Amino acid sequence: MLANDVEISLFPLNVVLFPGMILPLHIFEERYIAMIRECLANDRSFGVVLAKSNQAQAPNVFDLDCDDIHRIGTTAHISAVENLKDGRMNLVAIGQDRFYVKDIHPSAADFLIGRVDPFPVDDDDDPQELEGLLQRLRPLVQRYIEHLGDASGEDLADTVLPAEPAALAYLAGAALQGPLPNKQTILSARSMRSLISKAINVLDKEDQILAYMLKAYEAHQQIERLPFVDYSLN
Repeated sequence: MLANDVEISLFPLNVVLFPGMILPLHIFEERYIAMIRECLANDRSFGVVLAKSNQAQAPNVFDLDCDDIHRIGTTAHISAVENLKDGRMNLVAIGQDRFYVKDIHPSAADFLIGRVDPFPVDDDDDPQELEGLLQRLRPLVQRYIEHLGDASGEDLADTVLPAEPAALAYLAGAALQGPLPNKQTILSARSMRSLISKAINVLDKEDQILAYMLKAYEAHQQIERLPFVDYSLN
């Protein structure tokens, strides 16, 4: 668990990492090789934040400020590492705790250091209202996952969903195939009520889009299967 006002290494990516979710990474830049080695040597997690600008991922972080990244991120615990040639590595990290970036500064190796506070979910909400929201979210997540299975040709109907409310909302965010800002909206929710409500709103819209695309694809396949007719121009 994060303490208040601590410094952690930051990795700006075109990814929104949710607590409990798996993040595979291929590390090849010298600065991030140095960052990961430092994390491994000190048994520390690093922080993943969604980049706002291209500059956030460019070499030379000395001119970056907090406006170049989203301030709500997630710590990533390194669970497995495969060392490759030339110092490169593949690793698997698991999302842990959300945090809020208060300030950033560059390290000597040209990766970002963030001064952060924990960003826990405020669960001081009406239990009955939360239960009503969960009854809307759970079948929506199930349907969306089934639609993803239909799109990929897999049967995901038997997917077991988490019982814990925050974990269910985070799974919804991780499963989303839509724009990254929509994922960030879910990750940035302060309260449990807000977290579940935002997951419902975003997932419902994305599921409608996915369902429409699946129907359009099926219609296209039907046309492709029609017998060829040589029509006369007369």
